[in-house]
Amino acid sequence: MRRAFAAEWGKLWSLRSPWFCVAAALLLTAGTAFTLANDFVYDISLGRVPESETLPVLDPLIQAAQLGRLTLVALAMLLVTSEYGTGVIRSTFLARPQRGEVLLAKTAVAALVGFGAGLTCAIAGWACAALALGSHAAPGDPVASCLRLAVVAAVACAFATGVAFLLRSGVGTLTTMVVLLLGLQLVDERTGVYLPAWAAEDFAAGDGVRHLLVLLAWTTVTWLGARLLLVRRDA
Repeated sequence: MRRAFAAEWGKLWSLRSPWFCVAAALLLTAGTAFTLANDFVYDISLGRVPESETLPVLDPLIQAAQLGRLTLVALAMLLVTSEYGTGVIRSTFLARPQRGEVLLAKTAVAALVGFGAGLTCAIAGWACAALALGSHAAPGDPVASCLRLAVVAAVACAFATGVAFLLRSGVGTLTTMVVLLLGLQLVDERTGVYLPAWAAEDFAAGDGVRHLLVLLAWTTVTWLGARLLLVRRDA
């Protein structure tokens, strides 16, 4: 298993696209967080919001992290869909016939990269939002907040890996993940608490570990479905 992980890790960073995805996620998160926070300060300067009003740094950061997370999901997806698109997946399965190990290795790499990149993006986003808010920033816990965002990014990347193995299509996988992680926020709250989009944002906001369990449940079911189909159909 260690060799499978090392192989997938090496293949990922031998390409230029993952580096672009990480850079894009960082810029999107930091830039959007700064812009949203600056909009709040601008409203204060115009008198639309009382001068004494403050805003938690996490509020603009959560919205900004959504964009960065989708970029990291695209990176995780590439671990799978790029090989199916080029046919390299056949060589991967020939080199390691135990397909479950390939799925597990790719999932582990995606989750690790998602956590590391997600944490970096969260820290940068927090710094930019706090800078823009200045004295209007409400007290908050940057360590816990950034760690929660990193965990959500890691699980989202693992989730994307399972979806990619199920669909084998880059466009289909990315569209599905956008709907699951972003589009489903439009659903009624009574239903939304059981959906990944709501679970990801509620956990990131610090609203209990139960939301993380919902997101993990979706990821696990998708991963098990991918594992089942992977051993039953041709590459």
